[in-house]
Amino acid sequence: MRTASYRRRRRTRTATVVATLITTALAVTSCASGGSSDSSGSDKLKIVTSTSMWGSVAKAVGGDAVEVEPVISNDEADPHSYKSTPRDAAKILDADLVIYNGGGYDSFIPQTLSGNGRSVPTVRAVESPHGSSGHEHGHEHSGNEHVWYDLSAVQEMTGKITGKLGELRPAETATFQRSAETFHSRLGELQGRVDRIKSAHGGAQVLATAPVADLLLEQAGLNDITPPSFVHSVESGNDPSAAATARVRDLVKSGRAAVLVHNPQTSSPLTKRIESQAEHAGIPVVEMGESLPEGRTYLEWMGARISKLRTALDNPA
Repeated sequence: MRTASYRRRRRTRTATVVATLITTALAVTSCASGGSSDSSGSDKLKIVTSTSMWGSVAKAVGGDAVEVEPVISNDEADPHSYKSTPRDAAKILDADLVIYNGGGYDSFIPQTLSGNGRSVPTVRAVESPHGSSGHEHGHEHSGNEHVWYDLSAVQEMTGKITGKLGELRPAETATFQRSAETFHSRLGELQGRVDRIKSAHGGAQVLATAPVADLLLEQAGLNDITPPSFVHSVESGNDPSAAATARVRDLVKSGRAAVLVHNPQTSSPLTKRIESQAEHAGIPVVEMGESLPEGRTYLEWMGARISKLRTALDNPA
């Protein structure tokens, strides 16, 4: 996870690289055999997503009418710092629809799309820079771009995808809408489980080595007591100050936190030591990452995250 200033510096340093990728990608796509259909003559819509997280949501809506390919499928890769290849760029520019997170999370997608002379339909979850604005219903994300941890945001994103697929394939609009309704129903079940955590444990204090799951923790009514300076340092890839680290260790020793949440994709020797100290103190450690493991759907993965959080809260040391 990286701060907005870090991402701006990366964009400045990589502008030339992105331009080169786009040029190469255009050469690759111009050599392809017409259109975005595959060599077998499939009439499926070709969807390219930045990550497998949104790829799973797109597949749930599109079903057999779509072929979904995420650019990043490795659950250990960090989209913030991912460097796209010419092959990635070719896929993006040759897609019928591109779906990405936005908010600076997967900036390689808009960088590839901009200034290439092609108009590729897109859907993104975060409409404003760095995740700062809310949805149409006024929900604020407070700068946290990891909106797949907000079930209402995922429901809204599902609606966007459904609408765009209907525009691209009008004859199958009703099928897409039925699939979306099924998906929304499953999201509702997950939201019910989050609401029950809030009813049982609302106000419980938690620590987090990174704020990736803050939106879920907020919906569950939990109070993150992690010092902001510690989180900001981890976000930017820097070591927290000695004072902030000491404060976190004191909080671990105090036993005030019911759970320690950690993101394996921002793991460092320091965060691993804190996790070890929490386990030694009897504080459950719950993994909340930012990529979907291979073979798992979004609903399965999020359901497992919610279950692990509930189990940890139900079984204090």
